[in-house]
Amino acid sequence: MSVNLETYKEMLTQPWGKIMYELIFAQLEGIKGKRILDFGAGFGLTAQHLSQENTVTAIEPNADMLFADAGKSFTKIHGSLDALKQLPNAQFDAIICHNVMEYIPEDERPSYFSEFERLLVPGGQLSLIKHNQVGKVMQAVVFSNDINLALDLLDGKSYESLSFANGTTYDFEDLKEYTSLTLQNYRGLRTFYALQPNSVKSEEGWLDNLLKAELAVADLTPYKDISFLQHLTLVKKV
Repeated sequence: MSVNLETYKEMLTQPWGKIMYELIFAQLEGIKGKRILDFGAGFGLTAQHLSQENTVTAIEPNADMLFADAGKSFTKIHGSLDALKQLPNAQFDAIICHNVMEYIPEDERPSYFSEFERLLVPGGQLSLIKHNQVGKVMQAVVFSNDINLALDLLDGKSYESLSFANGTTYDFEDLKEYTSLTLQNYRGLRTFYALQPNSVKSEEGWLDNLLKAELAVADLTPYKDISFLQHLTLVKKV
């Protein structure tokens, strides 16, 4: 997976990049005293946050991202599926996999989920953030005014990320083909802010106010069904 590091770094400094992690951290609140694997950890922002009250191991295939910060509050492993296979069974209480599987070839995804299940303790949880086709189509039309992209997404074609390589979405039915982990619940991410013009996102108080609105609807239907991203919790059988 190729990554435009400068583009990605720049995005993280913008209000729409900052609020993304504020939303994620809020939805991961309550995870304490756990052994956690962050797979596809990127720059390690989530791993760093969780390491404050947990023991965290981060795996990332891009060494420039993984080692961009010299901080050592969590264990860093350079690799991908190969690195997962080197870890012992039932090693983690929770696994984080955020915005990753879209960029892995569809026929290879079951292998990754199989490793996740092997590495989780019975009752362990997988925190999976995925792109939602409905939300992506809405953003393509409303925010980007890119009708061709919207139509391509509706046809199931791949999309191009500014920071990453081409990706393809997957839905709840696809997950049943990928894994035997049980879907416990799901929440919305980026229900509103991907539909607002960037010009308003630098206004004073925007981030705090929209954060409240996003969290207020994250667990509600139909909002979580039209969000740009969806945060799923999957559980390994006891």
